[in-house]
Amino acid sequence: MPLHMAQSICVAWLLLLAVIVLSDMTNGGVHGPIEGYNSLDELTTMPAGLATMPTAAYTHPKWMEPYFDPSTPRNVTALMGKSAYLSCRVRNLANKTVSWIRHRDIHILTVGSYTYTSDQRFQATHHQDTDDWTLQIKWAQKRDAGMYECQISTQPVRSYFVRLNVVVPTATILGGPDLHVDKGSTINLTCTVKFSPEPPAYIFWYHHEEVINYDSSRGGVSVITEKGDVTTSFLLIQNADLADSGKYSCAPSNADVASVRVHVLNVRAIISGEHPEAMQTGSSGCQYNWLTIVMLLGLVLGYSQRQQQHCATLATWGTRSRDVTLAASESDIRRTTTSSAAAAATAAAKRAAAGGGLEASPAASRSSSNSRQACHAHAHAHAKRSCHR
Repeated sequence: MPLHMAQSICVAWLLLLAVIVLSDMTNGGVHGPIEGYNSLDELTTMPAGLATMPTAAYTHPKWMEPYFDPSTPRNVTALMGKSAYLSCRVRNLANKTVSWIRHRDIHILTVGSYTYTSDQRFQATHHQDTDDWTLQIKWAQKRDAGMYECQISTQPVRSYFVRLNVVVPTATILGGPDLHVDKGSTINLTCTVKFSPEPPAYIFWYHHEEVINYDSSRGGVSVITEKGDVTTSFLLIQNADLADSGKYSCAPSNADVASVRVHVLNVRAIISGEHPEAMQTGSSGCQYNWLTIVMLLGLVLGYSQRQQQHCATLATWGTRSRDVTLAASESDIRRTTTSSAAAAATAAAKRAAAGGGLEASPAASRSSSNSRQACHAHAHAHAKRSCHR
């Protein structure tokens, strides 16, 4: 074989070997195409240790699945007649959907941004900057209160529960249901209106179902009203009299009526001597309603004890009177008996002197005996009348 032909063959083999080596280097040392990556950018974003390893498919990391933000409020309070807003903050939602479900009747309200109920008061809004899916309930009613579920369409589904509370404007008179006030003091009634979306337009005060006239001839009646998140109305009635007792009512324009019963007590007419001012149980200072009851109870017990002592005195006096009466009766009996005996002895002596001798003695004895019996009967009757008295 000529020398130049052998050199040509060697060059050809070298070129073929070079092509094979270059082909292996461009494939990363792995036979066959690289699978699982759609672009070079996708490959370069992988860790260096994994870039040289083949993979059949890309698995989504667990931490990239949708989840609820735990800081989302679970209890929401709304005013009746105003809009209620229930938030559901979902991270990494990707291609999943968010639904709102009412637990009271397991009714689907919204799916995504679509409303699936005939009640058009319900509407879902998505805020992309905060990943918040908000359920709005317009003109909230008392029946709307309850549990609502925010649900992600994963397998299995994931849920986040939010409770809605709907409050109604409420009027309350502090210190009720009964207030006790001393006659001559000032009646101070305080009415508060809470949970009102706006302050009431007016507040009327009633006494015995009649509107209180602040300009009446009685005088001393005034009202002070402070409006705000909690509206407060003060009714002041100076120099309280017994006629001011009765039922008082506070009637705001946007809340139910609240009532209280006032008792004006004329304590000085019952208890003699000085005593502390009668108390008003209510919003001012300490409450002393129990003190009136204790004072009245002490008065009744004291009167009962004095009555018992008086009865005991009368009984003792009656016993002594009967003893004195009986002693006087016995003394009268003794004097009568002595007089009768003396008279009988005188008569017997006269008869003896006249010649009757000792025969008159039996007659004198019978007369003395009859006299003693009469005296005993008289004393017994007198003592019996004294006992009856």
